[in-house]
Amino acid sequence: MAKPESAGAVELVMSEFGGTRQNAGGAEFGMGDRLNPTLASFRAIFPDARVTLYTDRHDLTADKGIETVLVDPPFSRSELRYGWRAHDYYQAYGMLQSHADVAIAMDSDMLIVDDSFRVITHFAKAFGLALPINPRLLLRIDGGIGVDSSYMPTADATLGLGLTYNLTPMAFDTHNALARALLERYCARQRENPGRGAVHLVEASFELGVQPYVMPPQWCVCSPRDLDSKHLWRNAVVLHVGHKDVLPRWLRERAKHNLYGLVARLRSR
Repeated sequence: MAKPESAGAVELVMSEFGGTRQNAGGAEFGMGDRLNPTLASFRAIFPDARVTLYTDRHDLTADKGIETVLVDPPFSRSELRYGWRAHDYYQAYGMLQSHADVAIAMDSDMLIVDDSFRVITHFAKAFGLALPINPRLLLRIDGGIGVDSSYMPTADATLGLGLTYNLTPMAFDTHNALARALLERYCARQRENPGRGAVHLVEASFELGVQPYVMPPQWCVCSPRDLDSKHLWRNAVVLHVGHKDVLPRWLRERAKHNLYGLVARLRSR
């Protein structure tokens, strides 16, 4: 395999909506900085990357290194899921608007724990769009129990037995026409029938016959209640720390692994 070329300019796309910070995984974060831990851990990998935030709030960030884009989402603010719908939509919309070579969209509750995260740009360059597999694995599970799902089993000829995605982190080669068409169709579906983003992306993929590159679960390590493996924790790239049981488990596994390594070195003397 030839060594990938440089990915060129990189942009981080983030989106935050509503007056309070809410994460679906149960973790509590302070309101002082709604973009972390994602922003700080991303900048440690890509210190020169442009950062763009899509939001409906004037007071969300004073960081001069962030371009804030105020938007009026095409969703009813009276709906309980307004913030999540707007977030999913503007992550994709923001990547489509990017002038960087590779646009990377991430939720605000992600913690990058491995410097090798930078290779996500090469996945994007090779395939157009790259994103992690969902730990629920099957569409009929995530579409069946996932909040705000528009999934209709009776209309699915595949019986929901195909895989489904996590939408963070996503990496998009802005020059790739097929990946652009997929994201545009995804956004159109969200405007037509607002709902769970992962379901709409799977269904947009089937409509167009365009498949994103699916990264392993190490790229979005979620609660072990859904998926667990020693290889998952020991090779984690990004932690979804909005799930409150993820960071404590990763710290325990790392300490255990370091202890095993120390014992092995002592025995080899």
